[in-house]
Amino acid sequence: MAETTYSIVEARARLGAIAPEVSATRQPVAITDHGHTIAIIISPADALELQELRAPAAYRARQERGENAGIPHDEAQRRVFGGSGA
Repeated sequence: MAETTYSIVEARARLGAIAPEVSATRQPVAITDHGHTIAIIISPADALELQELRAPAAYRARQERGENAGIPHDEAQRRVFGGSGA
């Protein structure tokens, strides 16, 4: 996934340069500890895309557990447009 890798010590020292580059290039950077990947830095745009991709699966999981997975249409309309929703 990530082509660029830094040890946790290197990443700590270079975070001020790594973070803006990840944001600008959208190229993830892996952070390792003793040779094992422990974190991956991704751009805000990629994080948003991941959230959007995960939302339908989370919704279905809540439905399967019998949890209230949404709000009624009238309530959504009231929250978005204000008023009574009628």
